[in-house]
Amino acid sequence: MTKNLVMIVVALILAVTGVMAGCAPKAQPEAPADFYKGKTIELVSTASPGVATDLILRIIASYLSGDTSASTIVTDRRGAGGMEGMSYLYKAKPDGLTLGMTASVKFVGNKVMGEPAAEYEIEKFSYIMSIGRRLTYFYVSPEGPYQSVADLKAGKNLKIGATSPSGYVSLADLTVIKLLGLDAKVITGFDGTSELSLAVKRGEVIGYGVEINQASIEAGMIKPIFVLATERDPLMPDVPAITELVNLSGEDLELVKLWETALVNSSLFIAPPGMSEDRMGFLRDLANKWAQDEGFRQEIDAVSGEEVQVYITGEEVTKVMQDTAAALAKFQAIFAELIEKYRA
Repeated sequence: MTKNLVMIVVALILAVTGVMAGCAPKAQPEAPADFYKGKTIELVSTASPGVATDLILRIIASYLSGDTSASTIVTDRRGAGGMEGMSYLYKAKPDGLTLGMTASVKFVGNKVMGEPAAEYEIEKFSYIMSIGRRLTYFYVSPEGPYQSVADLKAGKNLKIGATSPSGYVSLADLTVIKLLGLDAKVITGFDGTSELSLAVKRGEVIGYGVEINQASIEAGMIKPIFVLATERDPLMPDVPAITELVNLSGEDLELVKLWETALVNSSLFIAPPGMSEDRMGFLRDLANKWAQDEGFRQEIDAVSGEEVQVYITGEEVTKVMQDTAAALAKFQAIFAELIEKYRA
């Protein structure tokens, strides 16, 4: 074989080898179900141990572990009213191994109130599922002088009670003052809704806004006169929506809709921003499966104290949060003005 012929043969062999290498099958990306096997998932709770949001997360931990063959650990990051955990989740690696649960009303309320410690953007989180939908009511004393919206509007120098200056109750009270045009101030510093109910009963404040407070209602300390929504709540169908009692439009109507979409008291199951579509889809499919499982629903009902829960898909929650974020600057301006005018 001549030297030129040898070189031609070698060149042909190298060419064929290169073609074969190019035709070799590419490595397939790891399926989410395989990715989770043997891993450890950190589940971040932003709520105090024993409250519904924390207990729901612990139920999810059990189902998540069973469906992924991963270990789950629940960590408590409830500092600064849960903002510690929310910010931690926002900055976590979006690999699907750090997930968490937080209360929607506080999660969104922090941003509406412009809390500087809320180092996250609500539209950027990855939403897996929302559980529950507890609307906000305005309560007064059953024996007090304010039994209707007309009574409230006729009142002078009214005092409405709240807990922390930037908390959910304060946010609700400010909303009620604006929507009804009340001559009122929000008095903060009460230690929880039980103390607020006592203050209402004693006449120290005329009322306050919060979700369903069944214990205080049954004790005859408070009664709801309306719900901050455009429609009645199936959980308390005898209580009118505020839009039945007052003609609202424009900015005021937008505020009411904020309270029945983003500022509802629900438990948000979330992941950090930037989760891959395949892992997010995998987790959402699991969550949707759990929501149809009778055993799962019974466990959730037991810890929440309700017989009927609302389960909202991650896609739907994402849309609500994106819409809320788009109007956030407007809501922040509204509440900044309300705080200046009506918080004592």
